[in-house]
Amino acid sequence: MHDARDAEDTRLLEAGEIGLLLESYLGVIYDRCLVKVRDRDHAADVAQNVYERLFGELKRGRRYRVPFRVVVHQVVRWKVQEHFQAIRYEEELDDWLVQASTESSGSLEADAGFDSMLEGLTELEADVIRLHYGEADLDFQEIARRLDRESNAVHQIHYRALVKLRKDNA
Repeated sequence: MHDARDAEDTRLLEAGEIGLLLESYLGVIYDRCLVKVRDRDHAADVAQNVYERLFGELKRGRRYRVPFRVVVHQVVRWKVQEHFQAIRYEEELDDWLVQASTESSGSLEADAGFDSMLEGLTELEADVIRLHYGEADLDFQEIARRLDRESNAVHQIHYRALVKLRKDNA
């Protein structure tokens, strides 16, 4: 069974049919993400991240020493790990923000502490964090609309910002 699949994957890669190759794995990618993440919306976001990573690598001419199906499953594993890591970072940041706001005597001091925490971020990362955690308390879809970005891009920006914040505030 794997031999036929591997042969077809190799044929599609050699023919430059990246779209067809990835399309043949969409169901597998989504199903694996759904099993691991257990939430349809988040599973779809993780699957999108998997697809984008594989597409980007293949578009740049990346070739693998293992069968492509193995690569797909490994990238799913990595992206699921990133998803749960981002959730953990978000929970830690939420806790930190709640603690900072209760410890501060005034909102001006809390705003100053919040803004100083964001100094190591890019302007876009800081905007996403402000919109998500600040007074606006927006969800990712609304942030995407306001910033004229894709929701998935906002998730990725948010994740990168949380990683930086965690590293800077560790």
